[in-house]
Amino acid sequence: MSKVSVVVPCFNQEEFIAEALESVLRQSYSDWECIIVDDGSTDESQAIIQRYAAKDPRFLVVTKVNGGVAAARNFGFAQARGTLFVPLDGDDKLHPDFLGRAVECFTAQPDTDLVHCKTKRFGATSKVWRLPEYSYEKLLWQNMIVNTTMYRREAFLRVSGYSSEMIHGFEDWDFYVRLLSPQSKVRFIDAPLFLYRVKKSSRSTEQVESGKIEESQRLIYARNRPIYEQYTANPISVFGKRMKDFAPSYTARYKRQVRYIHAAYWAVIACLLGVGIVLVR
Repeated sequence: MSKVSVVVPCFNQEEFIAEALESVLRQSYSDWECIIVDDGSTDESQAIIQRYAAKDPRFLVVTKVNGGVAAARNFGFAQARGTLFVPLDGDDKLHPDFLGRAVECFTAQPDTDLVHCKTKRFGATSKVWRLPEYSYEKLLWQNMIVNTTMYRREAFLRVSGYSSEMIHGFEDWDFYVRLLSPQSKVRFIDAPLFLYRVKKSSRSTEQVESGKIEESQRLIYARNRPIYEQYTANPISVFGKRMKDFAPSYTARYKRQVRYIHAAYWAVIACLLGVGIVLVR
C-alpha cells in the first residue's frame, strides 16, 4: 500500500474547514496523513484544526505567515512522508472513495503520472462540472484538470511544486503545464469523487472581478515559454486546432440548453391543455 499525503491550506476557513477535514477522516482508504497548513488565519480556524489533530494522529498541523495557497501547499508537502500527494482546499471535500480509487489507478497501472476525476459542484449550485477531455496540447490553452488530483511525490519535487508567483490564481494550471508532458499518463475516474464548493465570493470570482485573469495567463506563458514555443511556430494552425477542440463542448452545452427549454415549453403546454380540458368538463 502507498501512503497518501493530503495537504489542506487554510486561511480563515472557520465556516468550512471542518467539512473538508471530515471528508478526509471518512476515507475508505486508511493509509493517509493530512497536513493542515494554517496560512496565518485570524478567525477560529486554528481551534477547529486542533480539534481534528487531537481526534486522529494522522492529522498534522503546521502554521506559517500568510503567503497564498501555492506557498501553503509547498510548505505542507515539504513536511509530507507519503509517496502520493493530494492537494485539497479548505472549503472543498473528498468523496469517501477518492483516495482508494485513485491509489488503485497507480497500483493497477504503474506508469500513471496523475489521476483526476469527475467533479461535482456543491453550495451555490449542485451540478456536475463538465470539463473537456484531457490532452496535454489542449491543457496549454485551457485548464481542464481541477486543483484536487493525485500525483507522485517525485514528480512534485522535480518541478519544485507550485509557483508562489501565481498569487491571483491558476497556480494549479501552471503546475500541471510543468508537471505533465505529451507522454504523461493521465488517468480519469468517471465518477464525481471530488466536491468543489461554489460560493458567491471565491478566489475565482475575485480573479474575474479584479481583472487578473489575463495577467495570470500571461504569467503562465512567460514562465513556460519554451514549452509553448514548441506549439506556436504556426499560430494560425494552433488557433484552428483549438477551435475544433473547444467549440464542440460549447456547442453541446448550447444543444442541451435548447433541449431543456423545449422540454419545459412542452411541459407547460401539456399542463395548460390539461387545465383546459378539466375546465371544459
